Amino acid sequence: KNTIPVIAEAMEKLLANMIVFHYQLRHIGLGKQRMKEYIHAVQPKLVRYTELVQEIRDKSKERKSLLAEKKETPFYLIPKQRELSRRIAELTEELEELKSEKDMLLHSLECSDDAGIATVKKDISTLETALKKLAQQEEKYTDELNDALRQYADLKEQTAEFDPEELQDARCALRPAMERSAVDCVQSAYGNKYDPLMMYDSKRDVANLLHEEAEERSIRERLRQKQQQKTKQKQDKKKSRDSWER
Repeated sequence: KNTIPVIAEAMEKLLANMIVFHYQLRHIGLGKQRMKEYIHAVQPKLVRYTELVQEIRDKSKERKSLLAEKKETPFYLIPKQRELSRRIAELTEELEELKSEKDMLLHSLECSDDAGIATVKKDISTLETALKKLAQQEEKYTDELNDALRQYADLKEQTAEFDPEELQDARCALRPAMERSAVDCVQSAYGNKYDPLMMYDSKRDVANLLHEEAEERSIRERLRQKQQQKTKQKQDKKKSRDSWER
């Protein structure tokens, strides 16, 4: 049979687990966001790099062909020579601009030369694989959180037979140790990457999820009403005694 200490401990253990799950979900969410931002920033640059390489290749090929044609063109065909020279000059200028853009693109990708692009592409592939794993972990922890919420709701129904103030007192007494266990669990898992602010936010998330503030306000209101009743009873007794003494 459930007692206040038993059910209070069960509810606080579930609450501590939910804090851990929320921390994990927040950590995963932040990791996914950073990875997506990097991928979304880099992918267009890789696309443009590929386009530039192809344009440079095509224009270099055309320039080489025109140079060969100019060489074979008799010098006395002045209009033809001038046209070829003009087009070769245009291509030379365009190639310089394309190569300059490519160099700037490599610099923005922190690549010292074209060979570095292979590393960037490998990084993108690694991040895309990591994103899939994080999505799986996110689904796992979401399922565990939802399961904990269902268990908590079941326990909540069972508390109807208990005095809410006594139950709340019992839970408050257990809360610091339970929250400490949640913090220890997360610190052990994440080591130097543990974020106290994220833990604070996770505790707040769970409190909001369980509507704890509303519940505490309700209990405080009941306590206030009880206190008012006691005060009124004392005053009534005093009036009655004073009336009897007179």
